[in-house]
Amino acid sequence: MSGQSIPEDAADYYQYTTAIPIATLLAQTWDLQAIEEAGDIVGEEMEIFGSDLWLAPGMNIHRNPLCGRNFEYYSEDPILAGKIATNAVLGAAEKGVYAYIKHFALNDQETHRAGVMVWANEQAIRETYLAAYAPSVTESHAKGVMTIMNRIGTEWGGACHSLLTDVLRGEWGFDGIVITDYSSNSNFTVQ
Repeated sequence: MSGQSIPEDAADYYQYTTAIPIATLLAQTWDLQAIEEAGDIVGEEMEIFGSDLWLAPGMNIHRNPLCGRNFEYYSEDPILAGKIATNAVLGAAEKGVYAYIKHFALNDQETHRAGVMVWANEQAIRETYLAAYAPSVTESHAKGVMTIMNRIGTEWGGACHSLLTDVLRGEWGFDGIVITDYSSNSNFTVQ
């Protein structure tokens, strides 16, 4: 707080929440009911705190063991990841919480992610990457999607028409909100 002083009567306020296990551990249970209950816990606590936007679950696959976000993603298996995430979204939705499934799609690394170009053919993208996301859109009717910072080939994923319009909205019937991921890099430009 540059140039500002903290009032003497200011109080610290903490919001304690339940420590839900990391996504990888949740997926290892293969217990869809437990996952839905975990989503319900998240939704209930968010309801208490007056928040209705959950920037989760993370749904990329474990393509690279050095990803840096694998703890936030369920599995290397897209079918398992999709089923688990669908139930987490359903659990949170029971409390009126909008889950923003992320990072749609092909988020392979965190270091310098705004400059990364991920290369894959359409078959690999559909059968591996997108297979994890489809159930959360078509079965649990997720209302939010957070895009990636990286590029798919040379096209920035946050504005990829074939991914966000053709597949997400066209093929899957998504009618919710798409947001981009945060970037503190002032040098990041979309071309």
